[in-house]
Amino acid sequence: MPIPRWKRIRLATLVACATLLCLQQYTALPRAASLGEGRDADTPGMHEQSRIIGVSITGSQPTGTFGGVAYQRVWGTVSGVVAPHDTIEGFDQLPHDADGNYDYQSEFEIIAPEKAGTNSAIFVEVENRGRPVFYNELQEAEVAGPPSATANGGDPGNGFLFEHGTSYARVQWQTGVAASVPVQAEGVGEVIIRDFGRMLAGHTQLAAKPPAEFGPYRTVILGGISLSGFFIDTYLAEGFNADPSDGGVVYQGAIAVDGTGNWIAINELAAEAGVKEFPYVVPDGKPLRASQILGGHVSDPFYIDIANYTDFYRLRASLTDLDTKNPRMRRYDWPSAHAPAPIDQSSGSARATRCNGGVPVDLNPIPHSAYLRAVTLELEHELDVPSARQTPKLPPTTLFTLDPDPALSRMANFNPLPGVRLFLPLIDENAQPLGGVRFPDVEYPVGRAVPVSVPPVATTSIDATCGNLGGWQQFSAEELAKRYGSQANYVKLYAEALDRLIARGFVLASDREEMLKIAAALYARRPAHMQAVTGQR
Repeated sequence: MPIPRWKRIRLATLVACATLLCLQQYTALPRAASLGEGRDADTPGMHEQSRIIGVSITGSQPTGTFGGVAYQRVWGTVSGVVAPHDTIEGFDQLPHDADGNYDYQSEFEIIAPEKAGTNSAIFVEVENRGRPVFYNELQEAEVAGPPSATANGGDPGNGFLFEHGTSYARVQWQTGVAASVPVQAEGVGEVIIRDFGRMLAGHTQLAAKPPAEFGPYRTVILGGISLSGFFIDTYLAEGFNADPSDGGVVYQGAIAVDGTGNWIAINELAAEAGVKEFPYVVPDGKPLRASQILGGHVSDPFYIDIANYTDFYRLRASLTDLDTKNPRMRRYDWPSAHAPAPIDQSSGSARATRCNGGVPVDLNPIPHSAYLRAVTLELEHELDVPSARQTPKLPPTTLFTLDPDPALSRMANFNPLPGVRLFLPLIDENAQPLGGVRFPDVEYPVGRAVPVSVPPVATTSIDATCGNLGGWQQFSAEELAKRYGSQANYVKLYAEALDRLIARGFVLASDREEMLKIAAALYARRPAHMQAVTGQR
């Protein structure tokens, strides 16, 4: 049986980097002073590689001042080529230039200090259906459009990344969003993400019109939530994080929220599975093991995998719920839903008719954005970003306690995997999962997470996302008073549990006061009606 191309690529990288020579070559690469300066045009093999060759800037706007540094948002289009050396599934069906390359253009945006070189780290988001979901979570922002949108583009929200000396960027990669990523060769999107990171690190010779300076950045981090987390798993497993010039690492760190080993059918994993390419998970695709995502190569990033409670019901997260002992990997299980609902359940959507048989249901409102901020900054600490050196270290892998024989009643709203045994987290008397990162919301609950996932719980299509929502049964005012006495006492207990998490590194001290305000609001909420919400992920 022939070895799939993605495995051959990774094997070749491993052989080439059998000593530290590859790593030494990578770390010694010259750093460009601007995007208009890079490696010499005559560098051997340069024109045989896929690469971004140009940047067209179409707009800019001020974003604000953070930590005394003025930031601006710049957006436009990157132009690049996919070379035959980087052949992907369906490449032969694409139009080629005289050198056999496929040309593409893709929208991008970068939010960074006005003075280039101020920050040493940049966070690159893998968009989810064209939206910056990770950015909105971190920043508590509401950016909805593509990079070229200006109505709410650049909304800094709480300014989290910028206050901590980190720039932000995204580039379109997905079929149906990026015009140059064809449906018959969606692996082009993986090349775009890789070469965008190479560009930001100063490893690409190109011209910017008008001239611009964005970096270069010493540390480049990749992040994605849900569909974008699936992409990151796919991107890493298929070997795209290896710089084609020397096999070194492109993104030093990666965070896949709700990834849990799931992969999307956009390139060679799809071909190996014998399925047609499409930008979502294969309904009965088995999640990848950590060893399939990280192969022990120089190109492996420091990888963080995060599972929410609902992921054990919809995304088969128990298959990847392991402590691999890999010092460059963490897995965290959170008791929140994949798609947390607003506390007031205020946003209506088509899910009101598509989910739960069309019957509106109160939804799990436990937020997890503060925990994501801690993980992101602590990953920067792990990668020795100067501005994050005073941040706590990443906690160890923290997993739910799984039930080897869950009751049939708990399997009602569940997405099985034919021929594979799956497990569910054990629950306490309040229907909250045992183990994992113990949010104060499960130590001192104000409701029950029932049903864990809202039906139908399936992965049959990119639109079958009801199971990302969690159901919720809020305790009555009488029940809350019986348990906690008063709202003030509840907040006091919540604060004690929160302080324990801060001490362990799961939450940043800077988020403490805001989280206590949210806790008071969760205690006081009295859902007068039940309504489904937005949040396709």
